[in-house]
Amino acid sequence: MQNQTALTPRHFIKTITIIHLGLLSAPTLFGFVAYAQAKDTFLDYSNTDDTFMLVVPIIALSGIFMGNLLFKQSLIAARKADSLQNKLAKFQTASLIKYALIEGPAFLAAVAFFQTNNLTYLYIAAILILYLYILRPTKDKIEKGLQLRGDDRDKFNRLDHPIA
Repeated sequence: MQNQTALTPRHFIKTITIIHLGLLSAPTLFGFVAYAQAKDTFLDYSNTDDTFMLVVPIIALSGIFMGNLLFKQSLIAARKADSLQNKLAKFQTASLIKYALIEGPAFLAAVAFFQTNNLTYLYIAAILILYLYILRPTKDKIEKGLQLRGDDRDKFNRLDHPIA
């Protein structure tokens, strides 16, 4: 007999929250370490010789745009799934893609700061990290995102009951 833990809404929310915090912590910790080790930091928005000055903002905006676009497209497919368990799995996948498309540029911005000591990149990283924090998964966001109704909504609101 296998000892499997049945998926409950509480377990799903906890799992996606832990993954979100993991993705949030990497650029945050790296940014703090980079700042702690930096000497002679400066703020310069006008250095046209610095390739990071062009690359970091473009990648940051692209990550936000693509993350939102892919998330919305994935939610449409998730809402059409046949079971609550499939809807939640698709929501989790969509969320992880969106989070990763924010985390990557935030990490790149922190690395750019580490390489250049230009605080511009640390500010970009901080804004992306704040945005990623705001995206944290909650029960209400999941329910609204999937537009849960009827039986699926009832199952999702029974936090400690297995999702069949």
